[in-house]
Amino acid sequence: MYKNAHKEDLIRVVEELDGIVESTDTIAKLKTKIENSSTFESDADFVKTLIKNYIMRGYRETKRQATLEKQKIELAKLQLAQLEKEVEIQTTKNKALSLNPAAKTEEKTVQNRHRKYDQKH
Repeated sequence: MYKNAHKEDLIRVVEELDGIVESTDTIAKLKTKIENSSTFESDADFVKTLIKNYIMRGYRETKRQATLEKQKIELAKLQLAQLEKEVEIQTTKNKALSLNPAAKTEEKTVQNRHRKYDQKH
């Protein structure tokens, strides 16, 4: 019944059964409080189901957090790849401009036109 139960799960169960949880309670003491509760004595199956539900809730939350972390890592990888491509493009532009000084003047002209256009719109 207590397999894979964390202390937090047992604390919640004791609280659900209107028990009092003390900061010094150990897992063994929490188990004893659960088993000595009037609800456990009258409906042990209900309490067992309650414990299983808290365990499953914790498992699902842990799994959800792991998935979220994986998604954050994937997003960071995509952002890094995008930045690397932008650096590569800028490096290529700089190289092209250094080989053709006339292109540098043309690049500034194009940038100025874009700025003026953006300011108007």
